[in-house]
Amino acid sequence: MAIEQILDLEQLEVNIYRGGVFSPESGFLQRTFGGHVAGQSLVSAVRTVDPKYQVHSLHGYFLRPGDARAPSVYLVERIRDGGSFCTRRVSAIQHGETIFSMSASFQTDQSGIEHQDAMPVAPPPDDLPGFRSGGAFDDAGFAQFAEWDVRIVPRDMLERSPGKASQQQVWFRHHDPLPDDHVLHICALAYMSDLTLLGSAQVNYPKERKHLQVASLDHAMWFMRPFRADEWLLYDQSSPSACGGRALTQGKIFNRYGEMVAAVMQEGLTRYPRNFTP
Repeated sequence: MAIEQILDLEQLEVNIYRGGVFSPESGFLQRTFGGHVAGQSLVSAVRTVDPKYQVHSLHGYFLRPGDARAPSVYLVERIRDGGSFCTRRVSAIQHGETIFSMSASFQTDQSGIEHQDAMPVAPPPDDLPGFRSGGAFDDAGFAQFAEWDVRIVPRDMLERSPGKASQQQVWFRHHDPLPDDHVLHICALAYMSDLTLLGSAQVNYPKERKHLQVASLDHAMWFMRPFRADEWLLYDQSSPSACGGRALTQGKIFNRYGEMVAAVMQEGLTRYPRNFTP
């Protein structure tokens, strides 16, 4: 399914939108993919904002499991419209309950100081195996992401940073050229940012991984510089801490020119089932 279709919304009323349904017959996606509801939530917020404002951050909480076979309705609150910034709050509703809550902030074009961390060393994506070959998805589960080229850096090729507890690097891009619509590229990145990040907390536990109960709990993003989602992006991920059945993860996203285009933080559920002994 094309990313434009996945992120498209129908306007029901002023500040009220409805998203489409994607219903794969897959154990992995019996619940709504978190990036799907986050991406559609951001689209709904964007539709209520003057084009002179560009999204620079979002903060979301996954409150209940979503039903992948039911549409979501998005209620947008216009919290603030200022001279330089504006803010929107979005509630994603299914079956009368809020499954996801998000705040998004927008800013007009401005100038100021500029700096960034250096892009980490990573092998180029062209020679890396595709994500599908790793067995993370069955055929039905992968269908939603078939238009994306996702390549995880193998553990034996990963240049690890001293002091970091758990690391992972992922290259990704949309296979086909996307329209020259910066909003689409930002919302597409929000959609894909949830796919692999929580995996960075699990890479040190290959035996336990298949037993873990895993789900995104919250998700925050900051958009730094312009980018294209149909060009290679490096998602440099790490998990600084995991405890109490939850893992904190973080990611920096770079284009191939070394520019840091976005940053992500996420906490996720990574707990053992009851009566499971690791």
